[in-house]
Amino acid sequence: MLNKTDPSIIQSYLEDSSNLTGGSSDELVIPENDQEISKFFSDCNSNNVPITMHGGGTGTTGGSIPFGGKILSTEKLNKIINVDKAGMFAVVEPGATLAEIELAVKKVGLLYPPDPTEKNATIGGNVATNASGGRCFRFGSTRDWIRRLKIILPNGNILNLKRKLITLDRKNQFDLPFANITMPSYKMPSIKNSAGYFNAPGMDFLDLFIGSEGTLCLISEIELALRPALAETFDLVTFFPAEKNAVDFVLESKRQKDGLINFYEFFDENTLQMLKKSYPHIPDNAKAAIYVEQEVNESNAKTYLDNWGQLLEKYNASLDNCWLGTDAKQKEDLSKFRHAIPEHINEMFKQYHQVKLATDIAVPEDKFIEIFNFYVSELRTHDSQLYSIKFGHIGDNHLHVNLIAKKEEDLPLAKELIMRFVKKAVELGGTVSAEHGIGKIKHQYLKEMYGENGIKEMINVKKVFDPNLILGRNNIFTV
Repeated sequence: MLNKTDPSIIQSYLEDSSNLTGGSSDELVIPENDQEISKFFSDCNSNNVPITMHGGGTGTTGGSIPFGGKILSTEKLNKIINVDKAGMFAVVEPGATLAEIELAVKKVGLLYPPDPTEKNATIGGNVATNASGGRCFRFGSTRDWIRRLKIILPNGNILNLKRKLITLDRKNQFDLPFANITMPSYKMPSIKNSAGYFNAPGMDFLDLFIGSEGTLCLISEIELALRPALAETFDLVTFFPAEKNAVDFVLESKRQKDGLINFYEFFDENTLQMLKKSYPHIPDNAKAAIYVEQEVNESNAKTYLDNWGQLLEKYNASLDNCWLGTDAKQKEDLSKFRHAIPEHINEMFKQYHQVKLATDIAVPEDKFIEIFNFYVSELRTHDSQLYSIKFGHIGDNHLHVNLIAKKEEDLPLAKELIMRFVKKAVELGGTVSAEHGIGKIKHQYLKEMYGENGIKEMINVKKVFDPNLILGRNNIFTV
């Protein structure tokens, strides 16, 4: 195991995409196997030394930024141990990146369907936040594709957890050999969600650790379910003269219940203007855009183009003015266009020296129009003071609203407005975090969702596994 104490080396581990500042640590450790982690955890636990796990550093909520104690980096735990084509699964270590996993399984004709935008993110970080992406619309989030986890607890014990071994009983408890765990009483919305500890009637014990944001254990090995690679896809970026056209286009398309559509992504006018320097061929009059990916197979190969053409014309768009992805190069270009958005946004927050202020809200299907109109109304009222960008996974009723205060004195207004959005989401039965987790900067949002009692119940669960509260301090809640 490598140990680093040089402040200049540690400095690069005190950052992520949240732009949260002030982190500190006196030691960085880089283990290479479970035994090293187990001993390190046991020693730190005995001496009450805090540990913060660090993966790819791509998180947006400050979860991997320590405020004291030691950092454990998973960068050398990066092996793709096995890809089983016949069994359609892969076994990987937490430091493997999404890009590496996708390439490895593609070679044998398989697909890991969750599609988080940041391909340099590690799979361990994805599991820690139950990450998702555009293809969550069709295939679900990270949780839906986890078959097994090997975890290391703060006392150094190593557990190998498979699905269907332990489930929550009718008393809302897990009866384990080493403890009896009472799960929180809050109910999670039945939509994509990464807000707090997972909780659902009859849940699998394995699911407690997915989305736990480094507060219960270190995940040292992950068994991923895979599926056959998509036969072929058709990618389409289409531009609209009004946001309403774009939204209505998606809503009508979704009502057709085409099971071969992988995702719908929404970009507002400010998103397009932000990208225009890099993509000058974005139409000047575009007020919104939608990016769609659809699988093409024998059932729709002869009809999909005509179907899209008719629907686009109904909402004042046309195939003639779209960007199409029909070959590998075109699809790669469209994917880069989509993935450029968070990179540009993160750079803007850095330029303004502001901690990232952005919603990660998703709501039930029948509430999307209400929250979308609420966003539009509130943002219009404050557009002279705040710069806003709305984009994201409209297929899942999940948009990110990013707010940058044009002047420093307007920063409290930006924070207040985000909280208004959070309260509206909770009122509508939504989640305050659909894919990025809570980390260190969204505690108040989680409290709005579950209340003080819900937070206390989560802390009680944490204390079963981590009685000295050494792991991921101040991730999800303050301890």
